Formats: sequence, C-alpha cells, structure tokens
Amino acid sequence: MNEPTTPAPTAEETTTDAPPSSGPAHGGNRELLAHPGYRRLLAAWTVSNLGDSALYITAAIWMKVMTGSDALAASVFLVMGVPAILSPWIGLLADRVPRRGLMIANNTLTAAVVLALLFVEPSGWLWIVYVVMALYATCGFVNASAQSGLLKSLMPTHLLAPANGMFASVDHGLRIVAPLAGAAVFGLWGMAPVVYATALFFLLGALLLLRVSPRPVVREHEGESLMRQTLAGFGAITSRPAVRIATIIMGLACVGGGMTNSTTFAVVDRGLGLSPEALSVAVALQGAFSILAGLNASKILNRFGFARTLGFGAFSFGLGYAAQTTGVLWLTILGILPFAFGITVVIIAAATIRQLQLPDHLQGRGAAAANVFANGTQTLAAGCAAAVIDVVDFRYIIAVGALFAMAGLVPALRRRKVIDA
Repeated sequence: MNEPTTPAPTAEETTTDAPPSSGPAHGGNRELLAHPGYRRLLAAWTVSNLGDSALYITAAIWMKVMTGSDALAASVFLVMGVPAILSPWIGLLADRVPRRGLMIANNTLTAAVVLALLFVEPSGWLWIVYVVMALYATCGFVNASAQSGLLKSLMPTHLLAPANGMFASVDHGLRIVAPLAGAAVFGLWGMAPVVYATALFFLLGALLLLRVSPRPVVREHEGESLMRQTLAGFGAITSRPAVRIATIIMGLACVGGGMTNSTTFAVVDRGLGLSPEALSVAVALQGAFSILAGLNASKILNRFGFARTLGFGAFSFGLGYAAQTTGVLWLTILGILPFAFGITVVIIAAATIRQLQLPDHLQGRGAAAANVFANGTQTLAAGCAAAVIDVVDFRYIIAVGALFAMAGLVPALRRRKVIDA
C-alpha cells in the first residue's frame, strides 16, 4: 500500500443515481499527474507493487521447481483467492478507520508475513508457502478495499478513470521488469533474495504513504446491525444497475482469468514445450500491452463509453485466451495483445463506475463486495481447473474459460442504455 492537495468534492456532490457516463468527460494523464496527492499515492503504489509483481509469479515457479507438479504450482494462485471470503469484513474495516493509516499498517504486516517464506527450504514444509500466500493475499484485499475510497477522497470525479488507468499501467508495467528480475534472481541465488526484496519494498511503500493527505472518510450513521452494515456493499452494488452489470461482466471475465492461473504452466510446458521460467516472459509481454490499455483508458471511455468498453474488452480477453489452445508460439504471443488489453479495460471501467456511483462511506465495502464476486468467481474457476488439469486436456479448460469471458459482450450490449444513458 505534506503540501496540501486540491480538495475533492464531497460524496453528496459526486454521487448520483445517474449512470456515470452522464457526467463530464474523463480527464487526461497530464492533468492527473499535476495533482500532488495522486503523485504521492502513485509512488507508494509503485514501490509496493514492485515487490508484489516479483513474488506471486516467482512463488509459483518455486513450487513448480520444488515439486515438478503443474497442479501444485497452480494451487499457489488458487490459495491467493480464498481470502476473498473475508472481503465484507475487510471492506467494513476500510470504511470505519482512516484508510491511509490502514494501508500503512497493512504494508508493514505484509512485509513480516512474507519473511516467513524463508523457513520453507530449511524445513521442507511446503504448506508454509500456501499459508503465507493466503495471508499475503488477505493483506492485498485490505489494500484494495482501502485504496478505492482513498483514491476517491483525493481526486475530482473526472480524474478517476485516468487514475485507475494509471494504476493499472504501473501494476502491469512492473510485470515487465519484476517477474523477469524475480525469475533471474531465483535462478541464480534462490528464493531468499526475492523474499527479502519483497519485504523491503512493502516497508518503503508504507513510508511513502505517510506523505499522502486525503480528506477524512465521510461517515454516516447507518442505524443497522453490524451484519447489515458488513453486507451493505452487496446491496450498494445490486441496487445500482450500471454497477451491477459491470460487476457481472467483470465476473464472467474472471472465470477466464481463474482458469488462466491454472492452465498457464500447462500451456508453457505441454503446449509450447518451454521451461517454467518462460512464464515470466509471457507475463512481461502481457504487462506491455496492459500499459497501453491503462494509459489510454480515459480516451477509450470517452470514445466508446462504459458499455462497449466492458463488452468488447471481455470479448477480446476471451479471444486472446482462446489463442493459447493452438500450441503455436506466434499465435499464442499474438493472442496476448487482446488478452491483456481486454481484461485491463474491463477492470478499469468496472472500478470507475463503482467509484462514481457509490457514496464515500460505502467505497470500501463496495470494493470488497466486487472483490468477493470477482475473486470468488476466479478462485472457483481456478480450483475447478486445477482439480482436472492433470486428467483433462488443458485446451478444453481454456475453451470453457474463453467462452465465459466472451459472454460478457451480451449483457453489455443488451443493457447499453442502462450503463451509458
């Protein structure tokens, strides 16, 4: 996870029941980077994600090398989705405490959790990897829920889309460098240097967050039971048609995303006949195309609107994923373009719609509810794929995931007026 920032509009000024595209045009990256509060938050996000991008891929490669099993390697990704069931409580926490302070404490805790991976090789206890990665993912959900509200409290509404796009570009851009660096360091010196570097980056991220000065959370007396307050994010999403449809489309894409996590190693070694380390190259290429999508997110939304961006983004992602069934290297590489571009614009569009339509005091729970749906769907898909990957041809699994993702085009076009009116 100071000089004063430009005050953002209040929740009452920015939140309406109208579809988000009825507001002013989305701003550009130049205006975004002129905002001092965003530059500081972006710096903290970049440093934290540098360690994150290196660790999650390298941990799976590490498991593959230690065990030789595609299923066990894919299970590293699987356990990282399990903590999504805690998201409602995490979201409530993000709406009840200062979000900046929560992210600082969370980054510090993440650094401590990651260091436990140093005990795996001396002990031979592989279960430590799964426990650590589950806790690590839980910390990631905390940052995701807190950041949604923190961003809205920093930025005027017309800069939310480019802000989300810039975050996505940085996130995926780091995957060009970090996985390659992580795999190289792992290959030369083992896992320990990767673990130490990840912990250090999270600690630096916590320090940089000290310079971010958001306005306080707008709290409202909800007069409901604790359970109703905890689950309020689900009601907030389902009661707003544009947010609901965007979340459904993102969930359909996440079926393909989950299956991607479980089929990746099979595509690399069984389909293409390459070593596991080649995965870092594929992720780097995906990051390059995702940068283009993120940096141009506001232009895409201004040109096509939310509905077509969501629908054709999901369809493109599915089409690119389907290319992995060919076993042809150049087709697989070519498919990375729509694969990366599509899923990136879907995530940015869905997050922006949610931030625009939900009030400040529901931002954390709204983000958490979306995470439950998206990551729950992704985890279930990844689990189903991992369970059969050693007995079913991976190409059939990919075909199912691709069809689910491409199905997102249907609700986007059928409900276009609801989303873009």
